Amino acid sequence: MPLDSDKLYDKIDYLRVTNQESIVDRSRIRDIMNGGEAAVRALLGNSINVEYHELPAPNLFLTALDRFAQKLGRSPDLKVDIINEKDSERAKKKSEKLERIVMSYDKFQKLGMQLPQVGRWLPGYGFVVWTISHKRDKNGVPYPYAELRDPFTCYPGYFGNDQQPTELAIITRVPHKVLAEQYPDAKKFIYGTNENTEQDPYSAMLDYSDRHGSWANSNGNGKIVVEYKDSEGTYVFLPENRKIIDYMENPLKSGPCFVIAKRFSFDQMQSQFQHITGLMSNMAKINILGTIAMEDAVFTETNITGEIESGKYRKGRFAVNYLAPGSSVSKPVNNLPYQLFQQVDRLERHLRLGAAYPVSDDGQSPNAFVTGRGLEELGQSASLHVREYQSVLADALQELDAKRLEYDEEMFPGQRKPIAGFHKGTAYKETYVPTSDIAQYHSTRRVYGVMAGFDEPQKIITGLQLKQQGIIDTQTLQENMDGLDNISKIQQRIVSEKAETVLFESLMAQAAQGNIKATQAAIAIKKNPSRMTSILEDFYEEEEQPAEQQLPGQQAAEPDIASFLAQLGGPPPGA
Repeated sequence: MPLDSDKLYDKIDYLRVTNQESIVDRSRIRDIMNGGEAAVRALLGNSINVEYHELPAPNLFLTALDRFAQKLGRSPDLKVDIINEKDSERAKKKSEKLERIVMSYDKFQKLGMQLPQVGRWLPGYGFVVWTISHKRDKNGVPYPYAELRDPFTCYPGYFGNDQQPTELAIITRVPHKVLAEQYPDAKKFIYGTNENTEQDPYSAMLDYSDRHGSWANSNGNGKIVVEYKDSEGTYVFLPENRKIIDYMENPLKSGPCFVIAKRFSFDQMQSQFQHITGLMSNMAKINILGTIAMEDAVFTETNITGEIESGKYRKGRFAVNYLAPGSSVSKPVNNLPYQLFQQVDRLERHLRLGAAYPVSDDGQSPNAFVTGRGLEELGQSASLHVREYQSVLADALQELDAKRLEYDEEMFPGQRKPIAGFHKGTAYKETYVPTSDIAQYHSTRRVYGVMAGFDEPQKIITGLQLKQQGIIDTQTLQENMDGLDNISKIQQRIVSEKAETVLFESLMAQAAQGNIKATQAAIAIKKNPSRMTSILEDFYEEEEQPAEQQLPGQQAAEPDIASFLAQLGGPPPGA
């Protein structure tokens, strides 16, 4: 049963209050990552008056997050197992078609462009949110669409032991013009305000979003809009006017129309960088002190004991000062800058340990004397760190696939839809009907490759070692290499190139032995190397003709009985 405005208002306010503690962490992390004056206040407080472009401290938070997100931003491979236990051709074709359907979903919503953003939000905010709806292509055909939402504006409900909330509030500011175009019947509420706002006891509590803008709305202007999602449906609510302007019933039987991926933590949903914010702040302060100390050391004061006979004390190059007998000049020695630099190095080490940000990600050698085994051991912790996040993303994407397939089947059961793309080295263009082709089978597997998270040189070295030991084959190695899309075409070219090499070497050998035709073919290849394939084909076709063809009028010689019996395997006569 749909909720009325008052009950919906109370539910949204409850979600806002329960997420209030985590919002403080989200705000601090977002300010530091975005930089500017807000980052200085988040690190140093409001009491220190330093502009951001003058802050002599690197933003290791942002660099660590970018390096880590570059390892997470790769899409996992999609696998759909055979539907029944019978390994029949019909079941195999059905599972392959289901793979192509899900791949068309990914292409339609540009999942490959969403995952690099997910790689930044999941460690930074601690969770990411996809909402399930549908959009239409240029021909008006509807397809399921998983929209990536800004976690800063998301307020999930009770997670429970399964860590899967059943309700979600998304509180954003939407420009009035955009909102009025989407809901023209609610224009009087969109452009108007509630006359009783000042008397409303909840108005002071419902501070839904800040004025600094967000990922979707950079200037932060517009009307506060709340999307509330639960197992019953989706509400579009204007809290300022206490008005529900839209309601969409949930077509899914498996749960609400959203998926939340949450990073592993001990007890609370936290950012990966929450516990080292103080270290970052301390590093910024010591960097400022180190800069001031260096300036003071360069322009240190001069202490003169005695009288100057030359009058004014001169400084700089070629300056000469005459002092009375018994006078002395000294400058105070201050070793503070060197001590500060050592402390900054310690803080950077602590930051890298807390943020799981190794120096090798920046192209630096972690040791003065490095061996291959030592680098491998140092990279194991980082690889396990990446693998843990990949397990979270793989599980979330499998849930996303199931909800999109169910949504397509429930919303558009008998509609025939075209899909096109590239799958397993073959281009395809076909149509599908959700009722018959999906048929309530919503299970997929998302698998990260054996070398997921490795950089390209490491993939090549590790892959060749695994292939040499017989652990993987050539095709598996090719599938894990970025940029190799049409693997079947590549394999055909490799086989063709090997055959062409053998034929060319045979041609050169025959030419070296004095074969006139082979010599002429070699000369033709030298004159026109681009026609080598056709020249080789013509040469070997001519070589086959004398053996296969028989001259006109020539009669085949009858074999003698000894040769005939030898072909049959019998002994010759008289043996």
